[in-house]
Amino acid sequence: MSSDTGAPLLYRGHADREWRLDSTFVRTVKAKLLDMAPTDEFAEHVRQSGDLNAVLSSLLLLKFGSFAGPSAELLAAETEHGVDAWFELMKRFQQFPNEDMRELKGTNLVDWSRSSDIALYFANDRRKGAGALFVCDATATGKTLQVIPIVNILAKMREQVMGGVSNGRPLLFSPRKQIAYQRHKNQQAVYFAQMELRLDLLELWRLQEQEMAEEVIALKIVLPSGSQEECAAYLESKGIDETFIYPD
Repeated sequence: MSSDTGAPLLYRGHADREWRLDSTFVRTVKAKLLDMAPTDEFAEHVRQSGDLNAVLSSLLLLKFGSFAGPSAELLAAETEHGVDAWFELMKRFQQFPNEDMRELKGTNLVDWSRSSDIALYFANDRRKGAGALFVCDATATGKTLQVIPIVNILAKMREQVMGGVSNGRPLLFSPRKQIAYQRHKNQQAVYFAQMELRLDLLELWRLQEQEMAEEVIALKIVLPSGSQEECAAYLESKGIDETFIYPD
């Protein structure tokens, strides 16, 4: 088992500056059901629709409830070691996507790192043009670090969908008790759950910032086209390569 704690600043890298801060689940639904690209956003009148909220949330609940659930081994680990079996299932899909179901890939978790260098690796990995490095002040998001089991959060989401209520702001997950993977450790991973699936994380945080007094939750730093070799040389000097990122 491992023991993780949160950090004030969290980082995420995108190899394409235009990609939105959407979860893999939202990207899958957009691509497979709606013929949308990772850079596309929902039209305003569609985004305001309660029907879209119901459809996206219901598909997530259909997957994590009917199609997929924790194995007997994960449930035993929950009983014996106090881990969150549903979180571990989602984390496993994030870290090892080849184990996920083919029809509806992804979770509503978005991977972040406590290391800016790890985020830079993902921002520069097979980058062809301008990339992006996102920086999030986790303390500015409010009381979002979760201790509530994901199974209870899913139940609450189901209740909110039935009532036509939005699922709210992103929730941060970095449980103290987790199943240890070297990949997870090397990547220094923590996760924000995209609860309101109609908006990406950056849009949600910008709305939250409007309610705050001169405080910034997240920044987007553009890595200019042509900087790939410089970034690669820096990462090599730090020993951060594909073998380090994916050791197991």
